[in-house]
Amino acid sequence: MKVRLLRKFADLINGIDLSKAKTGETLDLPAHDANMLMAEGWAEFAGQSPAREQADEQQRPARRPRRAKKRVRPGR
Repeated sequence: MKVRLLRKFADLINGIDLSKAKTGETLDLPAHDANMLMAEGWAEFAGQSPAREQADEQQRPARRPRRAKKRVRPGR
């Protein structure tokens, strides 16, 4: 099961060796280990397709805020 490591405070968490992993990496772990890391808040599910993950990582251009329309009062 693929999970993305959200934070890492130690090389060994709940018996799972994370010594070679870095925060933000996607790890392919046995379901039990992946579920334990997710339950504890150390990781999140990352089962998207690789193309979707790349698209999510790319920054999208910021949208410019809409300008408020001026209100025209009749008779003025």
